[in-house]
Amino acid sequence: MLLVKNVRLVNEKELVDILIKDGLYNRIESNIELKDQYEVIDAEGALISPTFVNPHMHFDKVYTALQGRESKEETLEESIKIMHDLKKNYTVEDVKNRAVRAIKECTAYGTTKIRTNVDIDNIVGLTGLKGVMAASEECSDICDIEIVAFPQEGIFNNEGTEKLLWEAMELGSDVIGGMPAAEWTEEYSKKHVDLVFEIAKHYDVDIDMHMDQTKDNLARSLEYTAMRSIEENYQGRVTGGHCTSIAYQNDAHAEKVMKLLKLADFNVCTNPQVLAIMGIDSEPRTRGVTRIREMVNHGINVATAQDTICDGFHIFGTGDPLDYGLLCSYVAQYNTPGSVKIVYDMITQNAARIMKITDYGIKIGNTADFNIIDASNIQEALRLRPSRKYVVKAGDIIAKSTKETTFV
Repeated sequence: MLLVKNVRLVNEKELVDILIKDGLYNRIESNIELKDQYEVIDAEGALISPTFVNPHMHFDKVYTALQGRESKEETLEESIKIMHDLKKNYTVEDVKNRAVRAIKECTAYGTTKIRTNVDIDNIVGLTGLKGVMAASEECSDICDIEIVAFPQEGIFNNEGTEKLLWEAMELGSDVIGGMPAAEWTEEYSKKHVDLVFEIAKHYDVDIDMHMDQTKDNLARSLEYTAMRSIEENYQGRVTGGHCTSIAYQNDAHAEKVMKLLKLADFNVCTNPQVLAIMGIDSEPRTRGVTRIREMVNHGINVATAQDTICDGFHIFGTGDPLDYGLLCSYVAQYNTPGSVKIVYDMITQNAARIMKITDYGIKIGNTADFNIIDASNIQEALRLRPSRKYVVKAGDIIAKSTKETTFV
């Protein structure tokens, strides 16, 4: 048993004690006293948060920027070319080692549920997948990983990728991905989406596609995919990553699309750090995000995620949800004590909804996956990004950290 004393629940003023038994929340009340032997954590008024959930990562690419990243154009297109060269040299062991490092660092920041995309194409074949699967197995005691078979280069314009996607699912990928914008024509973008649904239905898995992640206001894969979700009875099982093109479309069209997304129970994952790779514009500069506030107001499930860590697309990134949550707050202009909960939900319960985590949250009977954060509330957590004093998975403490400064 584990007893957490003097802890503060999100958006609650009074401190409580929480008893964990057999890996589950057993009691949540004031001043719990027990006669049995148990481990005790005195949180001393710190915040307790359900585990962070990152629904959009690329573990096969992490830290490749440390292997050399020369950039002249600073555009998304150039980043893709950079990754072409880097992944030609992938080995299973190299991918595994980099992914293990990233998983451990993300977990230390309190993220024990992660969905990662892995490139499947005729450049890298299944090497990245095998490396990430090996990393996932090695880290299974500290983090639950979902793997998305992701055709980064397209399907029909990348010979052999369709066959590789089927093979990737046979090897054990959990989710089928897509990137319809990679195809040369709109006709083939639709064929791309249709094939993804065919694969998804064959294996009865969810869909998570990179959608319309460009500055093209004519991109229409998002609404086509949402409509296919309804037609295939896949409502609630499809996630669109990025979805930036809708930000460049006129308000009337965007409104229609967002209503359709709501009807399709469509999930959207925005990744605001990609503003660094959308290209160098004249003013006003591209933000590289979707219509976050409007989608939230329409009742669409919106999450935010790390996306990349130190790779050919993005040389920064820590894997800390409080980092990218704060960035999302800035980009979406959530700047009041009341609205901070909207962003906090994006890195917790909204992201958990994408990954279909059914017993999520600090509630009696649920699995005890949580963080104790050295802050008094979620506003301070995002502002300061303080230490995760304890990271707990299924009732077991898996990580501890502190931040201390000594003046001399």
